[in-house]
Amino acid sequence: MAERDTNLRADIIIHGGGIAGLWTLARLKNLGYDALLVEPNAIGGVQTIASQGIIHSGLKYAIGGKINALAREISAMPEVWREALSGSGPVDLSKAKRSAETQYMMIPKGVMGSILKIGAKSFFGTEVEKIKWPPEISVTGFEGSLVDMGEPVLDIPSVVRTLAEPYMSCIRKSADGVKAAKHIYTAAEGNDESGIETQRRPLLMGLLKNAPFPLWVHLVGASDKPAATITTHETKDGELVWYFGGQVAERGKNENPDDVYKAMFDALKKYMPLTEINDAELAVLPIDRIEAKPGVGALPDTPVLHNKGDRLYAWPTKLTFAPMMADKIVEELASQNISPSHNHSDWSFLPEVSYAQPPWEKAQWIKDKSDRQA
Repeated sequence: MAERDTNLRADIIIHGGGIAGLWTLARLKNLGYDALLVEPNAIGGVQTIASQGIIHSGLKYAIGGKINALAREISAMPEVWREALSGSGPVDLSKAKRSAETQYMMIPKGVMGSILKIGAKSFFGTEVEKIKWPPEISVTGFEGSLVDMGEPVLDIPSVVRTLAEPYMSCIRKSADGVKAAKHIYTAAEGNDESGIETQRRPLLMGLLKNAPFPLWVHLVGASDKPAATITTHETKDGELVWYFGGQVAERGKNENPDDVYKAMFDALKKYMPLTEINDAELAVLPIDRIEAKPGVGALPDTPVLHNKGDRLYAWPTKLTFAPMMADKIVEELASQNISPSHNHSDWSFLPEVSYAQPPWEKAQWIKDKSDRQA
């Protein structure tokens, strides 16, 4: 057997195959960096593949009375992603699928609803409730205002594949024996050794299979977090799944799944009382969201980049900030005079890595036999 070259060198090694690592890889490759991404488990990671896919606009923070620079910064992100989806940005996502053109906000009638409408109007500068309701929402019995949030919802497995496929020869399970001028760590939990202060936010996401129709909504109320955030996904067998985040999921990973299911159906009954759900199957997804600790109340900060010798530790904090995170990394490399070599190394001798499965494909489903259905 031929002896392996012990002087193998990449310009950059990226650790972590979630959205931050994949987007950064695409940016660096397009700039001519000889970059290698290492993902020891599965492409799509843990947090990314479990994402609901919403490209947040910042509106849900703004209408909670938090219209500030951060909310405005988030508001620019949907347009950055739309540019990528059109194939005209620095990263090409033109082959990725959109699950929905927009996420809606359902604001119930009442005093609090009026306050939320005013906040939304202030954010958008328009009469936000004057939109055509999707037919599926029109027949749910919802009473209140509907806000088109201008937030595209993406099919995350297709985003992961679109980012990864052009660079599969540069995405490997390990980088044994390969050296680099800089190591970039984007793997959330794997960033713990950086020394930067982080927070671990446990969630117990809810899933409902055999959903009656596609739905992408925030059910908002008095709290600055939606009572539920619902997105729709399709299994490989063509079954519709409602995926529940928001307050429904804000509980410990080891709590009773029945509490999540009750919260899901309570939210549906309150906001959409005429919705009929038959033959539902239910599941939960326990997950830790690991983020750089926010510095502005309960809001997520903009991306955090921590420099430590030959290592950069990166947290985008939210899916929507992945492009901004990559921009910060590019700027940091330039400031350290780490230039692209324009080499194209062959990393095929390193072990391959497969794609992560989305939560609805590996869930442990149970039949809902209760009388709590909406």
